[in-house]
Amino acid sequence: MSLPVRIEKARVLIEALPYMRRFEGKTFVIKYGGHAMVDEALKASFAQDVILLRQVGIHPVIVHGGGAADWADHEKNGAGITIR
Repeated sequence: MSLPVRIEKARVLIEALPYMRRFEGKTFVIKYGGHAMVDEALKASFAQDVILLRQVGIHPVIVHGGGAADWADHEKNGAGITIR
């Protein structure tokens, strides 16, 4: 990792520190779906973000976002979807 990238990461973490302290011990519910589930780079980034949350004392709960993949599966199988 280059020095400019390291400096930028350090800057972001310094800026985030008050929030890390504020939300330590709290639970975050995170919707995971869409392109983040199929794009390899987004999957890796998401996993790194969740690990960071755990490392700073935040308790992430991941929920499936549904979305396009679910709609496509239901249409392919002839099942209907009702949203109320």
